[in-house]
Amino acid sequence: MHAAIKHRSPRRPKVRKPVSTRPKILDLRVFRQRHGLSQGLLARLLDVSLRTASGLESGAVRPAPLQRNLTQITHLCDALAEAMDADYVGHWLDQPNEMLSGLKPVEAIERGRIDRVWQIVEGLRSGLPL
Repeated sequence: MHAAIKHRSPRRPKVRKPVSTRPKILDLRVFRQRHGLSQGLLARLLDVSLRTASGLESGAVRPAPLQRNLTQITHLCDALAEAMDADYVGHWLDQPNEMLSGLKPVEAIERGRIDRVWQIVEGLRSGLPL
């Protein structure tokens, strides 16, 4: 007598989802506080209303349409935190800067000159004189 041999189909390997480096909605308040950003300053950086920034922080507003701006601003703040105390970042962004012809970095960002702000940030991070 032969016992019937059952053939199992091969198991598929489990695929791990990549770990996201984007801040989670619930982490936005912690991120903002760690970098010394007020909700108003965050709203200006993201080019949204204060109400939308508050909604993002509480989870009432979905970040999908704002994801690009949110990612860009979090990268900028994290880069600044490499060159200075993290809780000073908000202050730095909201102070006139002679390398921006007296504009505050947040104003330069609002005017579409985030590239110029990034140049200054890279100079700060490198430690080289600007």
